Amino acid sequence: MSDELTGALRELAARHEIPPLLAAAEVRDRARRRSRRRRATLALCTAATAACAVAVVTLALHADHPAGKRHSPGATPATSPTPARTPTAAPSARTPRPLGRLDTDLRTLTLAGRVLRVDLRAAGRLPPGTRLTVVARSAGAVLPLKTRTEVREVKVPYLVELRAPGGEPVYAGALSFDAKVLRALSGTTGWVGLSARDAAWLHDRLRDGDQIELTPPRREFS
Repeated sequence: MSDELTGALRELAARHEIPPLLAAAEVRDRARRRSRRRRATLALCTAATAACAVAVVTLALHADHPAGKRHSPGATPATSPTPARTPTAAPSARTPRPLGRLDTDLRTLTLAGRVLRVDLRAAGRLPPGTRLTVVARSAGAVLPLKTRTEVREVKVPYLVELRAPGGEPVYAGALSFDAKVLRALSGTTGWVGLSARDAAWLHDRLRDGDQIELTPPRREFS
């Protein structure tokens, strides 16, 4: 390139040169301030990172249960065993009180405060204190009565069938049949005869499971 052209370009550049906005000293000050801000920012980031690391370590160290037991996620929390209850003794079954009393000496049946006159056959063979339990009732039934020579079937209104503990049957009902049959009954047939009115009242009053107790004989004092 010729010297003339070089000189012309320099003159052109000088004419169009834009003067700097800031002085050189101001530029250096700005550079120093930027450097300080970068160092401060870096220090803050380092401190924040260190603080986060300390927090994570602290949480990891104190994640256990205060009592020293850890609960794994998804596991059922351990509970203290419930003390076993002491089984209470079942109430002892009490023998129900007899509903009525049959006096074999006076030939009476006492029930609900009412005294009924009865005609007894073979009831005296049962020991005193025996309890007769009602097992069936019928407003009218045909009862086979065994005499000393035969078995006769007689219709007995308001019949109540009772059983002794050994299974021996005892019947109570109205005396609607021939008295000769009653007198001819064998000693193994338990019979309690009543009037038709008393038999109807007894039939309606008793329920299955009710008990009638034979009273002991009375002692005679000299």
